[in-house]
Amino acid sequence: MRSSGAAIQPSSPRPSFAPKSAFWRDLKARAAEHLAAEASRGRAQIGDPRLQRKAAIIVLWFSSSYGALLFAPTFAAVLLAALSLAFAASALGFGVFHDANHGTLFRSPAWNLKAARLCSVLLGPSRHFWVHKHQGLHHRQPNVFGWDDDLETRDRLRLSPVCPWEPRFRRQELKAFLYYGLNTIEWLFWKDFRCLISGRLNKWHALKLGKRERAEFLVSKGLFLLLFALPPFFVLPLAWAVAAFILFHFVLSWLLAIVFQLAHLTPGMEFERVREGDDWSTHQLRTTADFATSSRLTTWFTGGLNHQIEHHLFPNVAHAHYPALRPIVRAVARRHGLQCHDLGPTFSAVKQHFALLKALGEPPSCASKPCERLSLR
Repeated sequence: MRSSGAAIQPSSPRPSFAPKSAFWRDLKARAAEHLAAEASRGRAQIGDPRLQRKAAIIVLWFSSSYGALLFAPTFAAVLLAALSLAFAASALGFGVFHDANHGTLFRSPAWNLKAARLCSVLLGPSRHFWVHKHQGLHHRQPNVFGWDDDLETRDRLRLSPVCPWEPRFRRQELKAFLYYGLNTIEWLFWKDFRCLISGRLNKWHALKLGKRERAEFLVSKGLFLLLFALPPFFVLPLAWAVAAFILFHFVLSWLLAIVFQLAHLTPGMEFERVREGDDWSTHQLRTTADFATSSRLTTWFTGGLNHQIEHHLFPNVAHAHYPALRPIVRAVARRHGLQCHDLGPTFSAVKQHFALLKALGEPPSCASKPCERLSLR
């Protein structure tokens, strides 16, 4: 990987989309009517008070769990606090950091920025790298290899049929159990720093931070290390601190990986390119799926990211509106002859994701030709 110079371009050109479709114009009009009615009831499109109250609860949950970890009197209490902290950190990432970066948590951009920076300190991720990766690449062209950074795994896993197969991908559905569990350790303590030093987001895309952005990166990382990563090692027995660190990151990594992977990486999705004639909204439907939408607990915990179709179509709408937008999206899609993917309960969605990993790990030349069974059109 080069550390400077022009970006290494993906093998395919940047995806282009057809002009806005009748589906998108119809959907925007129907959604606008619904959101206007909700706003008249005090539930704004952005800055919905329900989400601000929820954010306060999550921050309190996170703080209480962290305090319980530092003052845990027994090893069992340490593990219990670390487990609670991992779930609280996940909810903080899904329902506060994510929303603030999309500009939907508060009506004021300044307050969204403050919330995002606070989460960078509490959780450790680089805000600038995440925003560019998530909004600049993933949201624009999901599942397009070379342009969706969520498909980039530093060559550890094969997440797209377009990615060249290599022998190391055999049985990757088993290796993923470990890789997913190490995700945040690699991300927070290595990947972000590698991106900063190399000036690259990944092997295709350059991203150099300016002086102020670099300063924010270093201050946020420094505070994260001083206030949250290191203190358990000073106040707890070393073995307890190490166990808590491993448990916390393994659970947090798995929760983050599963929620984001399920929504795009299952056999029914399309991966190869943007279909000719598809506009941006139609591409979102072909590459995105909902799961566990009947579970209010899952919707609360994931910050509405189980309603991933609605999130991709309306990324600048507060996630409290996604359950009500879901039937609107489906009604309009049916009227225009389009399909919305629904994976069912969480366990069913996980099984489908690992079925995809297994298929992609097999050699493309094998008799079953698993890649042809995927939606490569």
